[in-house]
Amino acid sequence: MTDIPYLNPRLQLLAGRPFHFKLLYMRPHLPGYFIAFLVFVLSSCAGKDKKSPGTDPNASAADTTQMEKNSMGANSAADSTLAPFASSIEKGLDKWVRSFNGFSIDSFHLAQKSSFTNTEYEGGDDLNRFYELYKASLSYSPDSSQFIDLHSAGLMLEKKGKKIIASADVDQAVTLSNLKTKTWKQIAFFGPSAWMEEAIWVSPTAFIQAGVLVNDNGDQTALIMLGDTNNNSFRWFESNLTRPQSVKYEASGITKLKIDEWE
Repeated sequence: MTDIPYLNPRLQLLAGRPFHFKLLYMRPHLPGYFIAFLVFVLSSCAGKDKKSPGTDPNASAADTTQMEKNSMGANSAADSTLAPFASSIEKGLDKWVRSFNGFSIDSFHLAQKSSFTNTEYEGGDDLNRFYELYKASLSYSPDSSQFIDLHSAGLMLEKKGKKIIASADVDQAVTLSNLKTKTWKQIAFFGPSAWMEEAIWVSPTAFIQAGVLVNDNGDQTALIMLGDTNNNSFRWFESNLTRPQSVKYEASGITKLKIDEWE
């Protein structure tokens, strides 16, 4: 993840220093003692610029900005690693983990942060009918107040007799339903070059999504997203881990739907 650089005001002041040296160059006829005096003054000014970070007002402003970023979880060290979630990932997503050779949490790096898309989602007027078809694939929070739905927005299911018939879209929308507030929103959207396969909760307000990105070579590389329903945000962690082409991975949610036929 690359921070956007900004021009430090101190650099602007330093950039203007050649002006003083130009004065010395333009006045070679000045008396020697006066030139020495100017050199002394310039040296003193240069010394003043070399303040410690604690006394530099510009450094203090930068520190304030940094603290604001940290308070929003933008740059803190803990937010930049998956290490605190290693156990949850390796146990709760063991099937997904095993689909990559040499899986290692340390191979992931923080690639970006984003907000939930937060667009209203209509899961259907008949919630009971929705549950009948899709409930097995939903991922519920520990207190059962929310669920993540990875599949229904891009997967149409139809019951024909005793069979479940499915047809899929190339795009995928991830939705979040809050049963307490009775809201249901799309929180992420993926085109054909990326998709989410698994979702687990690690607290009543935090969850992990695991899926893949397709690189330029057509290989599926590991992607993990940490979601936070308190601040409606994602942290994206990418890795160079590639899934062998021989592995035909089926998301656990799809398996649980017990689809009989695909159209």
